[in-house]
Amino acid sequence: MYNIILTDDHQVVREGMKFLLSTTSDINVVEDFDSGAETLKYLETHHDEIHLVLIDLVMPEMDGIELTKLMKEKYKNIKVLVLSSYTSEEYIHPVFRAGADGYIIKEMEVDELIGSIKSVIEGDRVIHPDILKVIDKTGDMPHERNGLSKRETEVLKEIVKGKSNKEISEALFVSEKTVKTHVSHILNKLEVSDRTQAVIYAIKFNIIDF
Repeated sequence: MYNIILTDDHQVVREGMKFLLSTTSDINVVEDFDSGAETLKYLETHHDEIHLVLIDLVMPEMDGIELTKLMKEKYKNIKVLVLSSYTSEEYIHPVFRAGADGYIIKEMEVDELIGSIKSVIEGDRVIHPDILKVIDKTGDMPHERNGLSKRETEVLKEIVKGKSNKEISEALFVSEKTVKTHVSHILNKLEVSDRTQAVIYAIKFNIIDF
């Protein structure tokens, strides 16, 4: 028997999912929650009992990306399967960088859903064909083609915090001239024209850890 948790901020969705999954004899929905915080609180004392968490992507306060990252940091043996209606690149790549084991869409058939859950628990990575199409089309983003160095990533993180070049130089113990060089490289690699656009890009595509 596979024990799973459902996390979705819409009760109707959770109830519908529980009903659909009740049609199979080897998947047991142990609990369902409307927030990432409640899910994490439950896992503190029940993580050994759970095989997989099926999560929505867009939720208030803590989205599916953040929840996935936190779960994978603490409970590496628990599988995370994202179930969402969103199929745009700005969600897909961050989900997998956070450590998700699969990404499927809410419009899929019941048999596909059940099969996906079982496959992920058994160790496979499951990605819906619609998601694969997006990955194939968008695998050529600037930050993927022009990877930032470790130091450039550190500088970008400070830029996102709103720090000036002088403040960054003090924080990273390098000269202000060196910071200016790194900033120039960052803008070129991300193909943006100024620091504000770099911040927007970094947040949108989740390319730094906060």
